[in-house]
Amino acid sequence: MSVIDLSVGIALWAITIWRAPGAWRSKEKRSLWAAFFVLALEMCFATDPASRWLDRTVGVNSFSALLKQAAAVAAAAFVVDFLAAAAASSRPSTTAVRRRLMRIGVVVPTVTLAVMVTLFALADRPHEAVDLLTTYPHDSTLLAYVLAWTTYFGWAMLTASRLSWLWSRRPGPALLRRGLRLICLGTSIGIVYAAHRASMLIFARLDVHPVPAKADTALNGLLALVPLLLISVGSSMPAYPKARTAVLQYQCLIKLYPLWDHLSEAAPQIRYRPRRHRLHDALDIRGVRDRLYRRTIEIRDAMLILNGNAPVSVRLRAADHVEDAGLVGKAAATAADACWLRAAREAHSAGLSRAGNPEAPSQAGDDLDTEAHLLLELSDAYFCDIATTFARNHVERLSATRSTVSGATP
Repeated sequence: MSVIDLSVGIALWAITIWRAPGAWRSKEKRSLWAAFFVLALEMCFATDPASRWLDRTVGVNSFSALLKQAAAVAAAAFVVDFLAAAAASSRPSTTAVRRRLMRIGVVVPTVTLAVMVTLFALADRPHEAVDLLTTYPHDSTLLAYVLAWTTYFGWAMLTASRLSWLWSRRPGPALLRRGLRLICLGTSIGIVYAAHRASMLIFARLDVHPVPAKADTALNGLLALVPLLLISVGSSMPAYPKARTAVLQYQCLIKLYPLWDHLSEAAPQIRYRPRRHRLHDALDIRGVRDRLYRRTIEIRDAMLILNGNAPVSVRLRAADHVEDAGLVGKAAATAADACWLRAAREAHSAGLSRAGNPEAPSQAGDDLDTEAHLLLELSDAYFCDIATTFARNHVERLSATRSTVSGATP
């Protein structure tokens, strides 16, 4: 398998797996998911050895060729079905119009597949062949077979181009409209591919070769690959903001683990579930948003528990300590919170807690993302030298005070 085929195959399977949960939840997304699944499955037999293995296993000469071209028909049908359903739902239309679009999207590919299977069965294929027309260039039945699926593919690409272009001109999110234009560009190139393929077949039948064989093969591969890439990128663009948010929330979840772990060690009652190793936690990509939400709550719970161990005097010393370090503004406020929190935590763990009046947090986020961002800044300050030094000095001061009090007691 070439590097390009391998890369395309991996990308198609990645998109298929990524879209699977959404397709499971929403039936409107299933057609597009099915298109990527069919294409990803087809790429598993993109190489000649894989194709020959499939033919030997099934026991039918050139069965892999039929499977690949049937997969192209099915994938194109799924794309047209997705665009037709989405375009119909995005504008006022009667039920009759929607039913007509759906009927065409089912009947035409079904008839095409029936014709292809019939012609394939009628064709004389005495020998194994990956490329049917190269092996049997003068077989009229095979020529009709290839023209049948090429014609359907061209019709499907033309229909998809029209639907995606019309949909992209309606009001909607900018990324959605840009993605639809990329799909339109990809399907337009698909029309060029179908026209080129059909014309080369006819020329070959007339024993005319305007393009060298190697150049024609390379051009066919390019014209087939580019539409696939453009449709893949275009259909994924509307999901980019959600994907980006999911990635950022996952990063926040991982980065907040050290702060959560350090605080929950001193206040284990905040943990909703048993503690997991950091690597195990990082490798779990399920329910990222809910876990991040829970992690921020548990960190805030730990801060509330330790809040009473940081009287006003400790907070004032923390503010002076941060000011002496040269910090000002928001960074100084965050560092001061980190200093008293770290000091309260270390004192609590050492059994040197001193009761104080709980204070409201100086900073809090309005939503999950801003809250996670604030806690990340707090985490950075919590583990820096300013906070660790202040906490160490605070514990030493409390220890010295307790020793003095103990020594003065008769």
